[in-house]
Amino acid sequence: GLTAPTPTPTPPPGDEADGMPPAAPPAPAAGESDQPSGIADVAARRQFPWRASALANRRKEDVRPINWANRPKSYLARTDEWDEFPNGRWGDKRSPAFGELSDQHYFHYAVNEQDRKAMWGDAPQTEAEVAAVFEAYVLGRIPKLPWCEVELQSETGVITNALRDINRFGYMTINSQPPVNGVCSDHPVFGWGGRGGRVYQKAYVECFCSPAHFERLRQAAQKYPSLSYYAVSKDGDASASVDEAGVTALTWGVFPHREVLQPTIFDPQVFLVWAKEAFSLWIDLWATLYDDASRSSELLYEIHDTYYLVALIDHEFVGVGYNDGNPHSAVDDEGNAKGAIWEIFRELGAATQS
Repeated sequence: GLTAPTPTPTPPPGDEADGMPPAAPPAPAAGESDQPSGIADVAARRQFPWRASALANRRKEDVRPINWANRPKSYLARTDEWDEFPNGRWGDKRSPAFGELSDQHYFHYAVNEQDRKAMWGDAPQTEAEVAAVFEAYVLGRIPKLPWCEVELQSETGVITNALRDINRFGYMTINSQPPVNGVCSDHPVFGWGGRGGRVYQKAYVECFCSPAHFERLRQAAQKYPSLSYYAVSKDGDASASVDEAGVTALTWGVFPHREVLQPTIFDPQVFLVWAKEAFSLWIDLWATLYDDASRSSELLYEIHDTYYLVALIDHEFVGVGYNDGNPHSAVDDEGNAKGAIWEIFRELGAATQS
């Protein structure tokens, strides 16, 4: 089984603008070719897929886990006490301890209660209504979720329809990235690390789902050899498709005169640390908007108490990843995203509707 490292309490630092991910232009439509040179210059200046910190003690940091991609300030707060930061490789399974978040961190959430209700519902009554909030986020109709303090990154544009459908099927997504296969490192959407390189990504989806939905996913995943999943409940009931999983590079780049860079990783042990924070947000940022005796509060507590947080990785990126030499490389003739992650959810959705 998976065992989480023991956390070490630490107070969060003040708000830091450098925690926010880099802005990027909208994803190109299929068939678009050359972008204006100014946009390409911005992409070429991105050091990593995430915004590097300006703090002196983090200057050499070049690897981060994907789980906090949409909550960068939380990641900075929980790692502020580290003596050293990952450089070159994330390391082995003995992950460093993550500090706990204090009430002060939640208090400084940038959206007040009235605006949160406007985004997430005055009084959600059903799981379908809750799932519709996640759908609204991936479609750009609302700017934030409890797990997403930033708007969607532009690369999500190539999988928007797939994410919309996943949420409609009852799998509530909070993090994702499309597959990328050898795109130029100055690409206006996917590029990072400077000019002259090639960048790659494995498809990734992180979502909440009911026990019944997770069981259907677990059964279906057996037919997809390139797919790995990791799941855990609020109570720590963990399940994985592999017994001894190591750290997986999710984003990497190949550049002249440099070793391979892998700035974004997935670590099963760190996933368990993140899961505790992710489950707490159901209550601390959402359920507390409603009266304790209301159906809305009861519903969100039920989801918090019973759902699983699931992470899926598709290790196949050749033939399914976005490639700037072929803008249609990531979708089939019907416009569906290619790859095991998107295929398994289409299968699950068809079974639900039949």
